[in-house]
Amino acid sequence: MRGISATLLIIITAVVLLVAALVLLTIFGGGIAPWGTMVNPYNYCYQQCQSTCSTTGNLPPNWFVATQKTDQGLKSCAEITGVKSCSDCLR
Repeated sequence: MRGISATLLIIITAVVLLVAALVLLTIFGGGIAPWGTMVNPYNYCYQQCQSTCSTTGNLPPNWFVATQKTDQGLKSCAEITGVKSCSDCLR
């Protein structure tokens, strides 16, 4: 009897942990950008351009400001992508 109750306790604990992990991933997982996008400044900038231009019709506010770290130092998204207007990134 003692072995069965210990086994049930382990199974119930595992199920509770699994459900908690799935809830956390559901809550926070959708807002996190994929790692490849975060690491590569070109992909990050291009994604920002596409999402901002498609929703507002304008480039992101800091598009021409050197905020992105690259191997050559800080650069603007305009310098990294070569995009100067929304029509360039929505092709």
